[in-house]
Amino acid sequence: MKVVFSKEFYKVYESDPAASAGRLEPIVERIQDDSFYEFMQANTATKKDILRAHTDRHYHRIKTDPSVFNMALLAAGGAIQAGEIAYATKTSCFGLIRPPGHHASRDSCWGFCFFNNIAVSLLYLIDKYKFDSAFILDFDLHTGD
Repeated sequence: MKVVFSKEFYKVYESDPAASAGRLEPIVERIQDDSFYEFMQANTATKKDILRAHTDRHYHRIKTDPSVFNMALLAAGGAIQAGEIAYATKTSCFGLIRPPGHHASRDSCWGFCFFNNIAVSLLYLIDKYKFDSAFILDFDLHTGD
C-alpha cells in the first residue's frame, strides 16, 4: 500500500493542543519497516486546487499565517495524490497527512482544519476523470462537517 506522507507533517504549525507534536510518529514507527507500505513524498496543492472547494476569501484568510498555510497546502496536495493513486491505479493508498481538514467548509474552518482535504481531492478527481458520485466515510467524533 502506498502512503502519502511528508516529514513536514511532524512540525507544530498551530498552538491548539490537538495539533501538538507526536501524533504521527507512532504510526510511522509502526509501518516504516514493513515492506507492505511504500512511502511517497506529499506534494503541495495549487491555488486552483483549493479554489475548487473554497472561496477566494477563505484561501486568503488562511494565507495570512504562513506556517499554517504551507502545511494546509501540503496536506491538501497529499490528499489529491492519495486520491489520484487510488483512482488511477485501482490500488489502496493512504494519506498520512495533517492538518486533517474535515472541519473546513467552503468559507470557514474550525478544529485546526483549514482546507477540506477530501473535498479538494474529490473535486480535483471529478474535474479530471468526470465521474458522478463518490462515497466518503468520516469516522471522526465530530461527524457531519
